[in-house]
Amino acid sequence: MLDLTTFWGRLRKLWEQMRSQCSSDPLERCRWVKFPVFLHSRSAKPKDQLARAGEDAASKHLVSNGYTILHQNLRFPEGELDIIAKTGKILVFIEVKTRSTEKFGKPYQFVSVKKQRRQLMMAQQFISLCRLWQVPVRFDIISIVWPPGGQPQIEHVENAFMPRDL
Repeated sequence: MLDLTTFWGRLRKLWEQMRSQCSSDPLERCRWVKFPVFLHSRSAKPKDQLARAGEDAASKHLVSNGYTILHQNLRFPEGELDIIAKTGKILVFIEVKTRSTEKFGKPYQFVSVKKQRRQLMMAQQFISLCRLWQVPVRFDIISIVWPPGGQPQIEHVENAFMPRDL
């Protein structure tokens, strides 16, 4: 059984760790925000496995280019935000599209206006929950073509869509 003195000591230590890591950067503070969990089943379909592999490759690509991943696969009732990252002082919402071929076009061409509106709505919820109203925001798309047995070809489209255009 844990006595109250030990409990409060551990809680104080955890709080100090969190404060030292978060400093005054609001984007770092948002890492600690807990979001409601809206569970979706994890499908074993090849299409869904390709999408998950694409998101992992996109995360590695972003980190290697100096981005910091804040959240990944954040689910809301309206859908999912694939990657939320920061670069410098900019908050970046990133939609990842992965295809095995370019037969029907580039993957980024499949992000419809309807999808962009949903992304904007979820981004607004995220910004509100994290109190990031003053932080500059950008919406990007990472387009991945990953042929079976091949290496992924990653294309990062910055400022892929602007909220005022919607």
